[in-house]
Amino acid sequence: MTDYSSVHRQLFQDLVTATKILVHEGVMDVFGHISARDPEDPGSFFLAGKLAPTVITTDDFLRFNLDGETTDNRPSYLERYIHSEIYKARPDVQCVLHTHSPAVLPYCFTDTPLRPVTHMGAFMGESVPVYEIRDKLGDATDLFGGSPSVCADIAESLGQAPVVLMARHGVVNVGNSVRETVFRAYYLEQEAAALTAGLQVGNVKYLSPGEVKTAGKLVGAQIDRGWNHWSQRLREAGLLA
Repeated sequence: MTDYSSVHRQLFQDLVTATKILVHEGVMDVFGHISARDPEDPGSFFLAGKLAPTVITTDDFLRFNLDGETTDNRPSYLERYIHSEIYKARPDVQCVLHTHSPAVLPYCFTDTPLRPVTHMGAFMGESVPVYEIRDKLGDATDLFGGSPSVCADIAESLGQAPVVLMARHGVVNVGNSVRETVFRAYYLEQEAAALTAGLQVGNVKYLSPGEVKTAGKLVGAQIDRGWNHWSQRLREAGLLA
């Protein structure tokens, strides 16, 4: 077994906690996964082996390089290239999350843009980009992010944004830390649900560019409150020591 540092062990625990939070709060399903860049080696990242989210432990993380390859012989997710290509394209990103966030999914297959409607969604920017696999590969693909070339296109569609939607598939969130990424994923789900409800009620007044900028700074400073709250909910449910 690799003798990881205390920094790595804490990172693995945070990734386990993040996974439990996302499952418990209804953001991540059985096919989601979250990774983190190695804080001691920016040219590699950690992602759990090919396991159901609820059974992942701190012993299940594999180290990958930025080509999405590993020397560990345990099975790995086919979509690991989503993570590797984003880390390669975005040196600022420290955490990548792929989910099929339920309230967000309708914005992966309709022509209505996902835009922020409350202060909690200001981090999204003015509109969430969508990666359309049909643009290059036509309409007979499996809609999967299972190759470096497709995932490089996903990273390109992400650009400098904090989230990108994969058409008819799911969601990719990124952040400067595990906690920030979890915070963004949770409130992306909330914003999508609020927007869907708002569109049924009347004309939607979206955040202005100025509100996006100013509210984003304010709310972005509150990520620890969210993490502490969701962690406590896990403890009360007997899912976290």
